[in-house]
Amino acid sequence: MITLEDVRSNEEVQALVQGAQKQLNSLGYTEHSSRHVGIVSKRAGEILETLGYPKERVELAKIAGYLHDIGNCVNRKEHAHSGALLAHSILKDMGMSVEDRTEIMIAIRKP
Repeated sequence: MITLEDVRSNEEVQALVQGAQKQLNSLGYTEHSSRHVGIVSKRAGEILETLGYPKERVELAKIAGYLHDIGNCVNRKEHAHSGALLAHSILKDMGMSVEDRTEIMIAIRKP
């Protein structure tokens, strides 16, 4: 199973998180870099743990939380849509199952 640590250490993910922050800086937004996505990832995992979900689902929630803003690298408007597609491609290249990729895409894209 692909873990949050695998995703965090992926060079493409790192570049997209940094690129998203550059884009948001130019638009005058507050911090959305690795600190922000780390907090979202941690909280998503804590919520699912509290609700009693299996550890595999908790890990997927953490990954989705970490990747939720990478679409800002493309555009702020509809960033969840582009982020879900970017996440799918990266996670596929990392060898994640289509079922798990789908769950993460749904979590990123949900309003």
